[in-house]
Amino acid sequence: MLIQLPNYSRLAHQCRLMMFACLISVNLSTQAVTIEDAIESAIKVDPSLRASKLNVMATEENIVIARSRLLPQVSIQGSSNQLTQTTTQELASGGSSSRSFTGPSVNHQFVIRQALLRPKELSAMRYAELQTQYMELKYKSDVKDLRNRVINAWIDLLGAQQIAQVYEMPLKLMQAAAKQERARYEEGDSTKDVAMEAKAQYENSMATYLQAVETLKVKQSAFENLTKIPAKALIGKNLANKSPPLFTEVEKSSLWSNFQDDSLELQMANLQVQMQLERVKMVEAEHRPTIDLLAAINLAQNDATSTQGYQYRNKQLGIQYILPLFAGGGSTAATRQAILGYEASIAESDALSLRILNDFDLSWSLLISNRSRQRAMHIALSAGQEQLNASYRGLDLGVKTIAENANAELIFARKMNDYISITQEYIRSILKVSSKALIHEN
Repeated sequence: MLIQLPNYSRLAHQCRLMMFACLISVNLSTQAVTIEDAIESAIKVDPSLRASKLNVMATEENIVIARSRLLPQVSIQGSSNQLTQTTTQELASGGSSSRSFTGPSVNHQFVIRQALLRPKELSAMRYAELQTQYMELKYKSDVKDLRNRVINAWIDLLGAQQIAQVYEMPLKLMQAAAKQERARYEEGDSTKDVAMEAKAQYENSMATYLQAVETLKVKQSAFENLTKIPAKALIGKNLANKSPPLFTEVEKSSLWSNFQDDSLELQMANLQVQMQLERVKMVEAEHRPTIDLLAAINLAQNDATSTQGYQYRNKQLGIQYILPLFAGGGSTAATRQAILGYEASIAESDALSLRILNDFDLSWSLLISNRSRQRAMHIALSAGQEQLNASYRGLDLGVKTIAENANAELIFARKMNDYISITQEYIRSILKVSSKALIHEN
């Protein structure tokens, strides 16, 4: 005896509405979480970003340290000893005369040193400023990397949600088809192999659905670990609330110009060149003269026998200069080493520019090809929808079986899966070319 089945035309209509809602409908549910919310949350909790920020703060102290060497240096130094001294004098008449005493020997000095000419310290301060700028760019680069990771986790999660929904939809119909074929076999209207095939198709579809669910769990966990936002906050959100931005060949030059201007890697490479140049100046300054202004007050007690107990106070004001003449060749070698490092940084910057250009060209090529693939897949999906509609009309007219409709649903679900996957790739290729446009579209 055949089992009683629901109206499949109505079921097909509901399935079509649900599936297309996953892809092209406007999300009507009010969700508080946006991509920017997820990014901001990740920025607050990401430990590597916190470490990067602390490194920026630590590097900023190098400026204070370098500047301090150009500011007045104030010091107090001295000594206080108990002196025991014996003085022996040879007498002209023969013999000798000795005198001994024990007393304090004291020397205290207050010194102020002000740098007047310190080329190495000036270069060191400029180097510290460039180093701080570099670390700030490094922090921005880490933020950008985190933003991209959040966006990719967002894309992965929404895609996994939709794929799980897609593979869930044919299950009821395939289960009904398997039960119907089993009932027909028991009634003698079908064969055992047909019933087993229907059962196998249902089990295979169930396994595919369970695999999609497990993948969804992994994507949910990755998103939650990254942002500390519950994955359920994204339920009801879709990958394509609106069509992603389309870029044409005419816009490529403008996009490349923006990409180049916004490239933190290029800015960091340029700072590396400037830092290496300052290192050259620092090394060259090793054999340049330095001039300091010195002011000192000295308090002392003479330790000579003839002036025992005398105390002195003197004040000094003058200039101290140092002019290095020869350091065994080490300064020359250090200068050559710094110049080679500077030239290497220029070569690395040029190589980076070429690599970024090649990466952009590759990303652009992927963008164009993925856009074409998505459009082609959309046409295939539309054709699959028409085939599914025809299959359900055939079921209503009695020329199609439930099993045939179940297979049509499964084929359509696979096409939907392919469409979602290529949409993910298309959005990622947009992210590589213009993340601003993608986030603006949200």
